[in-house]
Amino acid sequence: MRRGVFIREFIAAATRRNKVVRLPILSAALLVLVLSLGVSRLGAETTSEPPSPRVELQAAGPVEASPLVETVADMNPSPEPALTPQDSTKARWAPEPGTAGSIIGSSQGGQPLVINHLGDGASPVLILGGQHGGPEENTVRLVVQLLDYFGRNPDTIPANLRLDVLSVANPDGRAHGSRQFLSGVDPNRNWGGRDWASDGWDSNAVFRRGLGGPEPFSEPETQALRDYVALSRPVLVVNYHSRGGFIFGGNGPQGGSIADAYSEASGYFRPRPGGGGGSVAAPSVLGYRATGSMNAWLGDEGYRGMLIELATSFDAEFSRNLAGLRSALAALAEEAE
Repeated sequence: MRRGVFIREFIAAATRRNKVVRLPILSAALLVLVLSLGVSRLGAETTSEPPSPRVELQAAGPVEASPLVETVADMNPSPEPALTPQDSTKARWAPEPGTAGSIIGSSQGGQPLVINHLGDGASPVLILGGQHGGPEENTVRLVVQLLDYFGRNPDTIPANLRLDVLSVANPDGRAHGSRQFLSGVDPNRNWGGRDWASDGWDSNAVFRRGLGGPEPFSEPETQALRDYVALSRPVLVVNYHSRGGFIFGGNGPQGGSIADAYSEASGYFRPRPGGGGGSVAAPSVLGYRATGSMNAWLGDEGYRGMLIELATSFDAEFSRNLAGLRSALAALAEEAE
């Protein structure tokens, strides 16, 4: 307002002196007056608003986890340890063809141990391959082929029997091309029969420290199979290995008769172990003693076990093993009647 009074007095004084105000001077004065009035009004509007409240920042205390976050975290567990397989096609776990399966446990590397079931009989027969991983890949192929055959031809399974099939008993060893578990323990030296030993002979007849593990059943894979056997109580366990071209029958009840039936139909030689305790590997055949084997434990526990060594390390030898297994199942079914 004071600027407006000053400008009016300036114009009046100029008029008294000169009687005429020149147009440029008058225009400039009017422009200054308009701008002054606008600025004054803007200032009045600004000062009329209440001042903004002062915001004070405080240090954040500990944040409690939301129950929703905890639930989501539980639904998304940490990934299992990654493997570095020699052959990526071997590392993949392929679903078995069209059969119902049970996960009985996991390997040390986090891979599932899947048993597939065929047949409706009350007496289970456990069939497994791949216990010694990659070097015995042909046993995995054989068991998968047998699973496929019996899945397509269920009428060939005796009515009083059921087939429980584990095609890969050592998935980590298969992925890494190794006979052992990830821990370095041999899968067929970790069983708690009376001949178990921490140190033992490998397949090359080399004596190795810790091959049988620090104690019987120290490895999750052997624990899972042991527990499954105790739960299902199979009337026969068929364990495929390679190579050798022979059959070892355990010391379970009448174990030899079923092994004889398999041997006659397949053409595999069946040596006569001289030792007791259900020992799988007669030194006269293999050149070394395999302590802590699955077949030895089965015999000690009163189960009927049969270990079959394929003749080569590369051929699945499907036809002769199908003939041998069908003959053994027929003999077993006849006994069970």
